[in-house]
Amino acid sequence: MTWPLYDGGHVSSPLFRLRDLRVDRGGRRVLEVGELDLAGGQLTAVVGPNGAGKTTLLRVLAGVQSADGGTLLFGGRAVDPATLRRDVTLVAQTPFLFHRSVRANVAFGLHARGLVDDGRVGAALDAVGLQHLTDRPAWKLSGGEAQRVAVARALAIDPPVYLFDEPTANVDREYVAVIEDLIAALAARGRNVVLTSHRLEQAYRLGERVLSMVGGRIVAPPLVNVLRGRPVSRGTETGFESGGLEIELPPGASAHTVAIDPDHILVSRTRITSSARNCFAGRIVRAVDDDRGILVTVDCGRPLVARVTRHSYDELGLNIGAEVYVTFKSSAVHILDEP
Repeated sequence: MTWPLYDGGHVSSPLFRLRDLRVDRGGRRVLEVGELDLAGGQLTAVVGPNGAGKTTLLRVLAGVQSADGGTLLFGGRAVDPATLRRDVTLVAQTPFLFHRSVRANVAFGLHARGLVDDGRVGAALDAVGLQHLTDRPAWKLSGGEAQRVAVARALAIDPPVYLFDEPTANVDREYVAVIEDLIAALAARGRNVVLTSHRLEQAYRLGERVLSMVGGRIVAPPLVNVLRGRPVSRGTETGFESGGLEIELPPGASAHTVAIDPDHILVSRTRITSSARNCFAGRIVRAVDDDRGILVTVDCGRPLVARVTRHSYDELGLNIGAEVYVTFKSSAVHILDEP
């Protein structure tokens, strides 16, 4: 098969094409995708809260979960689940490991495909920092170590398409960057990669395209307040300045690019006294309905978008031109890159 990769900035056909795809479970619809194309040759990140449908989406793409309706095309044509399972590897957040050694688990995929280990198992274990645990029984591993074994097992196979479900969720902090670098390197050398994450900053740092899921559906991009600026010193604290706005960051953080969650910005008519130390006066310049409320754009020198409920919008008497305050805690600020 010829894989649909980028060629001069163009994609001949999507790697995956989903149309009216749905999955039901226990009388409840857990996945409903009307139209989605996933291009080849890029790293796509899917973000969303727990229960958003991210894992179900990956399982369908991997051929281990059947859809209850709709169509799924792979490489421009319909394929059966067995074909998907051959060409697409899913690395689960909580992987299944065999009651064998670490090495045997990593080598399993090679043996199942009739391939000979020509050093790939050792190289994969080295890549994830588990070479010292080669002979350890898999059932004696920690959750983070087991997740790294699953990543190594995928690396040993080196399929055309990698699907990573929350690949660093259980990984020890010192190995998060290692796994992220491995995933970025796969995409850089032409492998097709889709990953899920509940960490917005990770998705925007790694993904060339970022999708957001809520309630089993693809929704608007999750971050609309993406600001670029510079770190500033605030005595013993570090802040962030962008277009005249000085924003307090989470403790110990420093950044050149941040994003502020619109759901965590409070809009009020008067200045609020609270523990939230980011508070700016501004004027409403735009208000747009969406599925979860009203997106209000406030010009504070830089535009900031907040989501308010329809009830709050009416109760506060908000409208275009209204003078308001926007308030948010430092925890609402996501660091997208660091100096």
